This record gives sequence, structure tokens and C-alpha cells, in this order.
Amino acid sequence: MGIRVEGIHFLVTYRCTYACDHCFVWGSPEAEGTMTLAQLTSVIDQAAACGVESVYFEGGEPTLAYPIVLAAAKHARERGLDWGMVSNCFWATSVEDAKVWLAPFVDLGISDLSLSSYAYFVEDADEDRLRSAALAAQELGLPMAVLEVGAAACLDVPGLRLGEDVGAIMCRGRAAVELAPGRAARPPETLTTCPFEDFAAPGRAHLGCDGELQLCQGISAGNVFAGGPAGAGAPGAGGLAAVLEGYDPTRRPVVAEIVAGGPWALAQAYGHTPRRALYADECHLCYEVRSAFRERFPSVLAPAQCYGLTAEQAAGPPEDQPA
Repeated sequence: MGIRVEGIHFLVTYRCTYACDHCFVWGSPEAEGTMTLAQLTSVIDQAAACGVESVYFEGGEPTLAYPIVLAAAKHARERGLDWGMVSNCFWATSVEDAKVWLAPFVDLGISDLSLSSYAYFVEDADEDRLRSAALAAQELGLPMAVLEVGAAACLDVPGLRLGEDVGAIMCRGRAAVELAPGRAARPPETLTTCPFEDFAAPGRAHLGCDGELQLCQGISAGNVFAGGPAGAGAPGAGGLAAVLEGYDPTRRPVVAEIVAGGPWALAQAYGHTPRRALYADECHLCYEVRSAFRERFPSVLAPAQCYGLTAEQAAGPPEDQPA
């Protein structure tokens, strides 16, 4: 069947200066896994050849690999791709300092700079740094918007534009554990669609150092670094093109059930009894079901990071150790 994506969102690193309750990928100061420049440039080259139009650098916190992001962004522009980045602004200790960090983006022609506010989620979040970053971006003339709940109340920056999805919280990743229980109000049998992702025509996909091309965080279409569509039983020449060409949402485990009837159909198909009477949203139930049988489809329900697991934890105990 095959699909085309317009954008690749690089999860440059899973490491972050925060461990926010709403993080899809369980980012934290302790998280491991950072993309190399060779990985980034290779996928950028493949993306350009596949007709991808843009790349986006996120994480975790992508500026923890700042020089690598700059080099990759330069490469993307040389290949004719637009590029953007999202950051939590930990580096914006003043407006002048923020301008030093952001100045290279002017020459690199950044298409979108998204600055995140965590006031709603992190009690000790320093919104002064967000304010400094926003002012610096304005002075430099960068295309910039502020994301996340709480930004409008915390900032006093004339002409500040808020991102289109401000306030949207999907209960996957850490959010399914930390936020979803307090928002639960829907019976599981009513969760019969996936309103957040289009698995037949995704538009964009996420990719980290593990190589998993994620159509939703924790649901992989295949591994770009390992060859053809992972787990599909089909050999391939490898790379992004093979994964995109080999992907079929009607035949891929987990994806096919979600497309047919949402998280409720997924639970029914694999005999999962919901653990709660009520759920916050479709993602909440879907994440519970996927977490329960992740080991059954390790090449589809990947990477392990999106389930709060390290690579070692995902691999299980050594053969001579009890489970």
C-alpha cells in the first residue's frame, strides 16, 4: 500500500531539563538516547528523496544537542527542506543571552520556532526565560509562537502569538499515568475511534535515535535504521523509503484494530479487560492496552522509551536471571 509523509519530526534527544507530566516520550534529565549528526543527515537526505517537505527538531529538549541541531538544520536547508524547532527555553537567561542562542537561526532560515511554557505542569518553571526567549525572537524577526497551557496568563509580550494547539493534552506517555486518572469521565466502550492520528495518511511522523518511524508516539511503522517495515515479515532495501512503501495500515498489528474501531476495538481484539470504569480520552485507553501487551508486538509498539522503559528494561532480564 505505502504512504507519504510531508514532515519528519526528529526526537533529537529524549533527555530534557524537565520531566513534565504531559510528556509523550517520558523525557527527563535522566533519559538516555540522542541522535548523532550522521543519523540526522542520513534521514534528511532520505526524506528529501522521498518528497518530504519539512523537518522539525524536538525532544526531549533538542538544544541539549545544540551544535548538532544547527548542523542538521543547515543540511536540511541545503537539501531544500523547511525546518522548525520547539524548545523549553532553559537557555534564555536574559534577552541578550537568548539572542545569542537564536541568532544562527536567522541565517539558517528557520520556518517555525515554537517556545514551550510549562507553567501549568511544572511548579518551578521559570517563565522569565520563556519571556526572554519570546522577546529575543521578536527582536530577531524569527517566526515564533508559544505553546502549552498557561502561556497567555504568564507572559506580557506585545503581539505574542499562541500556537494553534494550546491546551490540547492527549493522555499518552507520562500523561496517561500522571494526568489521565484525574480527567477520567468516559466509559471504555465509547472510545471507538482515534480522533488524534490518521494512520492511513499521517502527514508527519516522529523519529528518534532508535530509528522507529512513529505515526503516534509508541506506534511504529517500521525501523528506518534496520531495513524494511519492522515486524511485517517483508525484507527491504532499508531506510525511510522501504518503511513508507511497505507500510499498510489495514494489515499492521495494532494499527489495523485502531483504524477499524479505535482503542475499544484494540482492547477487544487482544482480550484486554479495561482496568478502569472511566477513561480521560481515547489515548488513555489505547496507551493502557498497548502497554499491557507491548512485548507481543515489540517492533510495532516501539520504541520502549515511549512506554517509560529504558532499552535494558525493554530487553528484560538476562537469560540466566528470573523474570
